[in-house]
Amino acid sequence: MNNDLGYGPCLSADEYEKKIIALHSDLPPSPSREQERQTRRLELELAIDSRLGVDFPRSKRDALWKIQQKVEKKRGRLLFKYLLRKIFSKSLARDAQSLAGYLVQEYSTVLNQKELESFFGQEEARNPSLPIDMENLK
Repeated sequence: MNNDLGYGPCLSADEYEKKIIALHSDLPPSPSREQERQTRRLELELAIDSRLGVDFPRSKRDALWKIQQKVEKKRGRLLFKYLLRKIFSKSLARDAQSLAGYLVQEYSTVLNQKELESFFGQEEARNPSLPIDMENLK
C-alpha cells in the first residue's frame, strides 16, 4: 500500500500483523529486559513501516524511539497508579489522558501534521485520548 507522504510503500495490514506475530513468536516465555526493549523498538519500526512508509528516515525513526522511551517511563508510573486505582481513580483517568496528549505532542516535534494523522489517525492526532472506563475504576 502506498501513501502520499513520500516515504515509499506502507506495509499492508496483513503484512504488519504477520510480522508482529512473528516478532512475538520468537520471544522466549520470560524475555529479558533487553529482549523486551528490542521488541518494543521493532514494534515501533513496524508501526512506522505500516503507517508512514518503509522509507521513513532513520533520523526521525530514532527520534521517535527516544520519545517512546520517555513515554514508557511515564507509562510505568501510570501503571503503578492503576494498581492503586481505588485511591487514585480520578487522577488515573486524568493522567492517562495527559499521557496520550504528551505522546502526540512529543511525536509532533518529529512528525508534521500529515504524518501525525497518518500514524495516529485524524481524530487521535487532534484529540489524543486513551480508553479509560471510569465505571470499572470505582
